[in-house]
Amino acid sequence: MGCHGKTWTGVKFVPKGAKTALKHSAPGGSCRKTFMGSVYFSPKWLLELKMNILNMNRKISFSLFPARKCPSCPSPILPTCSGNGIGFREKCFHFVENETNWNESQNVCLSLGAQLATIDSEEDLGFLLRYGRALHYWVGLHQEGSDPWRWCNGSLFNNRFDIQGNGQCAYIDLAGVSSDWCSQQKYLVCSHPLKSPRGA
Repeated sequence: MGCHGKTWTGVKFVPKGAKTALKHSAPGGSCRKTFMGSVYFSPKWLLELKMNILNMNRKISFSLFPARKCPSCPSPILPTCSGNGIGFREKCFHFVENETNWNESQNVCLSLGAQLATIDSEEDLGFLLRYGRALHYWVGLHQEGSDPWRWCNGSLFNNRFDIQGNGQCAYIDLAGVSSDWCSQQKYLVCSHPLKSPRGA
């Protein structure tokens, strides 16, 4: 409702059925009338208005406070094996298929930053037998005379597995762990703890 196409001013939100005065005017005050009647705004209309206001506030907030970019996280540095080493559990194993005696085998391992392999668990043994196939590989277990078996690092053998044969230096094959004279020529397997790429 208007006066000569003019719009109403002074509109208020009021409960359904309430009376209010709506005034409209034209420039210069040439038209001024008062309308008394019931003004009702539906809940749906009010909800849409509220959503529009919320969306407007959200857009303003996004423009004033742009989202921060998360800093890129460095990739974790994982322990690795050098060369042709194979990582298993917390060790790196090197299978060397050059035949040599037990003492010389230890020197070969030292040149790789390792020692003849130690077998600390059934899992280690199973891994070595699986990768060693039917070949004979020296490992770091030996004895002097009638002394107890020892590993190259000086620790005593704990009889975790049986050692077949009558030699004084141990090797692995498909049958498990056997022993032979240390002067015999065999392949060798070395091991060392897994190392960080930084050399730690």
